Amino acid sequence: MMQRVVVRNSQVQIPTMSKLFAGLALAAAGFFAAQGIVPMIPAGTDGAEELPLIMASFGLMFGWRVVGVRPGRRWVDACNDGLRGAIYLLAATFAFLGTIQMFKLAVRMRYDDVLSAITDVAGQGIGIGLASLSLQPILTLGIGAMLAGVLSEYGHRRFGR
Repeated sequence: MMQRVVVRNSQVQIPTMSKLFAGLALAAAGFFAAQGIVPMIPAGTDGAEELPLIMASFGLMFGWRVVGVRPGRRWVDACNDGLRGAIYLLAATFAFLGTIQMFKLAVRMRYDDVLSAITDVAGQGIGIGLASLSLQPILTLGIGAMLAGVLSEYGHRRFGR
């Protein structure tokens, strides 16, 4: 009896120059955007001091996993991938900060049950996000994200897979 061979699409797992360029560029964009966000975060928010490092880490991850995954298309598509990675970066960052705030309040016994604590993660993240975003960090992140997409496409065209 013959064994069955299963072939998976392992394109996502292979390191490429397009993923490296996209990850580093989106990490830099997140770092510089966080420099503009930090002064506007409400006082008493845990994790505000480490926000540039947090956003750079998420930028590296989403640049690698979102922006640099589908190279070899048009430049406009590369810019769109970069902007999609920036949206994921902002959502993950504010969800992370909301989770940190929820744990801070949970330790102080501010919640009646677990469900109210978990649902407050979204509320805390949205509150921090709305209070801290202005035009300068959004433009910085948007332009940096489009540059990350373009650099990802350049890395693919220049160095191949």
